[in-house]
Amino acid sequence: MPIYKCSNGKWRIGNGGCVYDTQDKATKVWQAILSSGGYAAEKVSYDYDGVLSTDKGKAAAEQDIKAGKIVYIISARQSVEGMLSTASTLGIPKGRVYATGSNKAKVEKIKSLGIKVHKDNNPDVIKELGVLGIQFAESYNDYPESATNNAKRALKWVEEHGWGSCGEATGKARANQLANREPISRDTIARMASFKRHQQNKDVPYSEGCGGLMWDAWGGTSGVEWAINKLKEIDNK
Repeated sequence: MPIYKCSNGKWRIGNGGCVYDTQDKATKVWQAILSSGGYAAEKVSYDYDGVLSTDKGKAAAEQDIKAGKIVYIISARQSVEGMLSTASTLGIPKGRVYATGSNKAKVEKIKSLGIKVHKDNNPDVIKELGVLGIQFAESYNDYPESATNNAKRALKWVEEHGWGSCGEATGKARANQLANREPISRDTIARMASFKRHQQNKDVPYSEGCGGLMWDAWGGTSGVEWAINKLKEIDNK
């Protein structure tokens, strides 16, 4: 719902004026606008792999939803399975998640739904969409298989014993990303590279502390070293 507090202490709807004394008043006016049919929310869609599968993509979608936009997930995947969990977390209904099977069909679906903006990391899709497309930051999944295996090993332990006091939400999310071989952004790679500072704890057994568990959750030695080199490669470009 696009209700925002202004610097003067009042509230506004969307980009409107700061004229409402309370959030409740602004909310009631907004609800009245919706019920009257006097507002057509802007439609925005996201590709999944390398876009909505990334932290940056999720944050962007959350902002669009908060702004009152109708958000879709439209991917060239063959099945919606694997995307529905993210959709549920973000509050995107299952009926607005599409697996089109090809990029051509994806473009056709975007246009047929009357979507105003689509965010994708595939330059061919952006070219076909023209003014409807927004290029999303490049993402990468060429990290070593051993990094994936390290994350899987950590998650297997967690399934049996739980995280306990180990790990923050970011580390837990990273383990799942690497285990599922999801594309990760430059920002995520930078976080992996910076995890090098915890290397002195990498040999702590899972059963004796958090060091080894979290080291593997972040891809282990192979994952961290890959991230350091990959970050240099990206920034040199």
